[in-house]
Amino acid sequence: MKNLKTLLLLPALLGLLAGCAAGTSGGAKKGGTVEERAVKRWELLIARNAVEAYEYLTPGYQSTHPKDQYVASMSSRPIKWKKVELMDKSCPDEDTCTVRLVVDFELRIAAGIPGPVASADVQKEKWLRLKGQWYHLPAQ
Repeated sequence: MKNLKTLLLLPALLGLLAGCAAGTSGGAKKGGTVEERAVKRWELLIARNAVEAYEYLTPGYQSTHPKDQYVASMSSRPIKWKKVELMDKSCPDEDTCTVRLVVDFELRIAAGIPGPVASADVQKEKWLRLKGQWYHLPAQ
């Protein structure tokens, strides 16, 4: 009898656990968590896809910076981003986060140095949640 109760409760428990898991990743249905969106934006920049990366910028930024200008600016940079890794995040409230990412890059320096110079840099970004979606707010 005890085993039968356990068997009957098992599907209910699994359903409850699945619901809880869905609740923690509910942001994914709306585009992902702040960490996922921050990394994805950089992956798009690494892939030289500034058109899609533009969609990760706040609507306010987009309203004052046309997409074609952003794409031209990002596409003409002499740097080649290679890899991104989330470092950490700090969220003073539920709709504002600062995300730090480590970005590996290569840069060609003309001063007699053969080949590109490789390095990494920590990018500190401000992200805002607007209507349930996380957007990057550039400093400029």
